[in-house]
Amino acid sequence: MNAAPQLYVLDGSSYIYRAYYGVRDLATSGGMPTNAVFGFTRMLLGLLQENRPDYLAVVLDPPREETFRRELYPAYKAHRDAMPADLVPQLPYIRQILQALNIPALEAPGFEADDVIATLARRYAAEGIEVTVVTGDKDLLQIVGDGINLLDTMKDLRSGPQEVLDRFGVPPELVPDVLGLAGDTSDNIPGVPGIGEKTAAELVRRFGSLEGVLQWKSLVNGKQRRENLHAHADQARLSKTLATVRYDVPLDLSLAELERRTPNLPELMPLLRELEFSALEVAFTPPPPGVVEIYCDGSGRDSGPGGYGVILRYGEHEKELSGFEAASTSQRMELTAAIRGLEALHKPRRVRVFSDSQYLVRGMSEWLHGWIRTGRLETPDALKNQDLWQKLSALSANHEVTWEWVRGHDGHPFNERCDRLAKRAAEAGIRVTEERVRAAQQSEEREKKEKAIPLPVAPAKPAPVQVREETAYEADADGQLLLC
Repeated sequence: MNAAPQLYVLDGSSYIYRAYYGVRDLATSGGMPTNAVFGFTRMLLGLLQENRPDYLAVVLDPPREETFRRELYPAYKAHRDAMPADLVPQLPYIRQILQALNIPALEAPGFEADDVIATLARRYAAEGIEVTVVTGDKDLLQIVGDGINLLDTMKDLRSGPQEVLDRFGVPPELVPDVLGLAGDTSDNIPGVPGIGEKTAAELVRRFGSLEGVLQWKSLVNGKQRRENLHAHADQARLSKTLATVRYDVPLDLSLAELERRTPNLPELMPLLRELEFSALEVAFTPPPPGVVEIYCDGSGRDSGPGGYGVILRYGEHEKELSGFEAASTSQRMELTAAIRGLEALHKPRRVRVFSDSQYLVRGMSEWLHGWIRTGRLETPDALKNQDLWQKLSALSANHEVTWEWVRGHDGHPFNERCDRLAKRAAEAGIRVTEERVRAAQQSEEREKKEKAIPLPVAPAKPAPVQVREETAYEADADGQLLLC
């Protein structure tokens, strides 16, 4: 059975502000701030590489003064500070990046991004598309349901109906009722004074909805709380309206327009150079014709669990590899990563291997020739990790290989991806190992119980039964109750 097509809808404003505050003090040599553009592009690239959606859209907010909520309640979001001055000139570049990446940037006059996202999500989930909304905005948890989930990439957290219930205490469709009572300080939604989110959730669960709470307010505990519900009933209803997303945004858009497409490199590369994003330029630059690029990294501790991650690139094609070893050092995992990359090549190639391990790169490009010349490569116990060096030597002899060092954990897109692959493989391997150990222990305990021979039990001698008026009965020496 084929998996459902995947549509990812990004809350663009949330992504932009996270990028702006997550990357600081970045500017071109001419002094133009670029921190938000760089952070946004890097986060977007990581999302695409990690999830590879079939369809994709980024939704942006219009000025908040131009939305229907501001017309209903002029104080809506009025307390928020103006956009930072150094973010303003970066927004056109973010739009240019999206255009060069062939990713639609959507917005609808009079509506917020949340409304556009909700409309898209419900429309395409109804058509059998699996929709993931990428955001950190808790308000959008109300749209979670069949075929719709939320992804917070900063917390690496996916939210379905159960996560919404854990977060708010109510199912997704009742989230606006909770916010109507509790309000939302981030959006300046007033709610009802004296009612917080926890209390609001308890009331909504008890009475079924905000209207149910207002109807049966006489049954609510606390005199002041009852008075506030009476005095601020209309404010609560307005607050719920402000917190409720719309599903009826007029969007003249087909699913085909959201289909993931390859970047427009002639447009993208000059833009990245103008912004001086050399690391990101690497991510979008294909390997030279006829060359296979192998990026590899290892993760491990001394005599502890280790993982490796490998990315192979050839033309427009990419392949990821990862694995785990229960007991391995970091050095061994670095060498193992390179071995797995070379093993994936089925015929002789021109190969460039990139690693942040000087141990690997210097070993293969400088030291190996001396080890071969002096016989140390084949002399037993002459080298640490000798078995892996021998294997690397044999594999690299099949190809035309150059070994290149990259600075690790310094924003290099492929090195960082390999590092994530390695760490995830190690974590997954640890879980599997622990589960196997538990299963083996349980199996051993069962076998011991099955092999245990029961001791012979002497036949019990009949004893006179003493009749008592109490209902508590005495017990025999073997624990059996003596019932009359």
